[in-house]
Amino acid sequence: MLNPQTSAASYSNSAQSDDHNTVHDSDGNVYRTVKIGGQVWLAENLRTTTFQDRSKVSTGYIPNDDESQLLTYGRLYNWLDVIDERNICPTGWRVASDDDWKALEKSIGISESELNKEGWRGENDIAITLKAVQPDTVFKNFEQSQVNLHRFSAQPAGVKLGNWYTTQGMYTEFWTSSNATDKEAYARTLAYSWWNSHKGEIRRTKLKKSYMFSVRCVKI
Repeated sequence: MLNPQTSAASYSNSAQSDDHNTVHDSDGNVYRTVKIGGQVWLAENLRTTTFQDRSKVSTGYIPNDDESQLLTYGRLYNWLDVIDERNICPTGWRVASDDDWKALEKSIGISESELNKEGWRGENDIAITLKAVQPDTVFKNFEQSQVNLHRFSAQPAGVKLGNWYTTQGMYTEFWTSSNATDKEAYARTLAYSWWNSHKGEIRRTKLKKSYMFSVRCVKI
């Protein structure tokens, strides 16, 4: 059985920086990190239940309320927890902003002309380089050597909408810390479903702040 404060996934030594191996959050959870371009990111979804000052977050739900899924999928948070000044990320880190995501996307190959667009973006199945897995389907085969190329290890955690968990195994939604409207903030979507034609792309979109999504932090 895995220790609850260690990673569930193996990690390629060739992909990690000697200076940025792991980091602890305020709960004591340990995360792998990865350097992509000029940024250092968590290589796992956030799973803390407290802010840096040890006060409790208001959300932070495990998908399907199933403790066995915590290490794989992390927790799901609403946007108010994401942008709280007490900081949900480990010390020295912040929730990735829309600009942070655009910097990552540019570094992995999304063109300048697409970075600021909303909707699905990217060519040549660029999204699979961020995914932990992307099986072939009856409609399409993927170049498996490109899956998780950047060791970002995105998992299809799904979302929580009110009292309902949905889309686990089909989608992952990542909050950014960037406001969009009074009721919406910017997010990123990755698709995994066999029937979805956008599995190779990354969606930039505005979504309701009350929804609960996965979170990735970037080193300050």
